[in-house]
Amino acid sequence: MQNKTIIICLIISQLLVSVFSSAGGQANCTGVAAGTDCASVCGVPTVAGTGTTACSWVSSSTLTTCTVTDCTCLTTGTVTGITNLNDQFCTSCKGSTSNTYANGAGTACVAASASCNSTIRGTTAWTVGDCTVCTPTTPALVGSTCKACNTISSAWTDANCAACASTSTPKGNTNFANSAGTACVNASATCASGSRGTTAANAWTVADCLACTPATPVFVPAASPAVTTSCVACSAATSGLNDALCNACASSASPAAKTTFANTAGSACVASSATCTAGSRGTTAANAWTAADCLACTPATPAVQFGASPATTSSCVACNTINSGWTDANCNSCAMAASPQTKNIVAKADGSACVAAVFSCTQSARGSNKWTNADCAACNGTAANANQYASADGSTCQATQASSTFSGQIFVSILLVLSALLI
Repeated sequence: MQNKTIIICLIISQLLVSVFSSAGGQANCTGVAAGTDCASVCGVPTVAGTGTTACSWVSSSTLTTCTVTDCTCLTTGTVTGITNLNDQFCTSCKGSTSNTYANGAGTACVAASASCNSTIRGTTAWTVGDCTVCTPTTPALVGSTCKACNTISSAWTDANCAACASTSTPKGNTNFANSAGTACVNASATCASGSRGTTAANAWTVADCLACTPATPVFVPAASPAVTTSCVACSAATSGLNDALCNACASSASPAAKTTFANTAGSACVASSATCTAGSRGTTAANAWTAADCLACTPATPAVQFGASPATTSSCVACNTINSGWTDANCNSCAMAASPQTKNIVAKADGSACVAAVFSCTQSARGSNKWTNADCAACNGTAANANQYASADGSTCQATQASSTFSGQIFVSILLVLSALLI
């Protein structure tokens, strides 16, 4: 009976030890520091906080099988920080995990493929995973060196993007590199073209085309029964275009293009001064339509008409709805929209029609360009007393035809001089 009691006590004692203590496994401390005892050679981390306990090694002279006294020293109490962790301590306390190495800062044990200490690591190649866990501030791998994310401007890879996203604060969602490798993007899967668009499972999406391939941001769905999807350039699309897609195409062009907005039909990207979306245009002076924008955005209604009340409103109208008040801009738009295109590109002086004058019928818009009989007749008409003739110096139009031009007067003068000499 006494022997049974002793055995039971020993069992209970072992159970209590296992519950309240977590001794480490074996670790090799040879070569770490000079000495003959694990407790003095292996090195111990410092744990800061309240209610913490000091870490230690079991005293032993066999440096190849050193063990941590109690690994719970890393978690007991309210821990606010750990310093001076090393690979030996992490190896002893790894338990069932793969956290056999201390990170580069010595603050945590991590599951790296080799030591985070470059000297101990030796020639073992770094991986993106090792950079991420060993040095979270430089989680990307460029060549054979761990780099900070903000130092990379090209040659991005999915692995580096995922590493940078996972170590950012807060964690990011730009886990994939775009097809050009110039940025990390929020795609549903890799942007690598060879791995996308061939099956329903790896199909491209509208968002992925825009994020992954800015130069070809337009999504082309699969045509049943095929399952192949693709992304194409804006110039190849005839429908489904919007401002975001057009802006992506324009900004990725070299040099950058000005066709940053989609026309109202979504069939082409155009060089409008602002969006073609009707609800965002024509309500104020600030977002007023122009004839050029009407032509680009709504070719069927290429002329602009300003409201009478309030005068700040504007809209695009068809050319055949205008009976008066023609402007050079509207005439030009209507001429460009005509099929075939016409040459009636400027408004008559009274705004009653568009005419084929070489320069504007308005003196201020005409500038220093000289008047000709043809332009005067086109701009002012040929009725009696109309200013259908150009003045001798071409500075204005007049109702009577000039008797001669300045150059003609010089020619006549020369003839008179020659005649006098011959007499």
